[in-house]
Amino acid sequence: MEIRLKNIYVGERLSRETTAFQATLYINGYRVGVITNDGQGAATMYRPIDDRGVALIKEAEFWCKGLPPVIFSDEMVDCKPVTVPMELEIYLDNLVTEWLNRKDLERFRRKAEKEMLTAILFGVPDRSFRVMKYRNPIAGMIRFNKGVEQLRLDIHKKVMPMLQENEKILNTNIPDGIIRLL
Repeated sequence: MEIRLKNIYVGERLSRETTAFQATLYINGYRVGVITNDGQGAATMYRPIDDRGVALIKEAEFWCKGLPPVIFSDEMVDCKPVTVPMELEIYLDNLVTEWLNRKDLERFRRKAEKEMLTAILFGVPDRSFRVMKYRNPIAGMIRFNKGVEQLRLDIHKKVMPMLQENEKILNTNIPDGIIRLL
């Protein structure tokens, strides 16, 4: 079964206890209706637009019940992680969460790409970074031996000693030879 969301709108200002959103729900390629969450802690609601939508939503509810349960390993009861049976509402909430995570990752990567034009970036890939800024663009520096040497020295004498566990140099615009060689 294919369950997809399109036209997702998230209302950041409306989100309190949960994420406030609205999206168009498609099941097996058919537009069945709209899903919404008011962001106040209530359930995610889905409304079919016609009888076929009602039937497809019922099929999707049944299908979701056959999926593995959701395991919350950070919440324990009797020394066991909390598990909740999968249902359509949880499945839809997970789709919205995945969409938000992709958007956050895209935003992070765009910011990193912009920063690396004039800085050495180092940190945990796709999670966090720190910068060592330059006045001039990196692309201009690597055209000249003096710029290459400055980058090499800064990387090996300033940046490398500051790297923590799981961190690495994130620049894609600095040739590997400059980063690896002393």
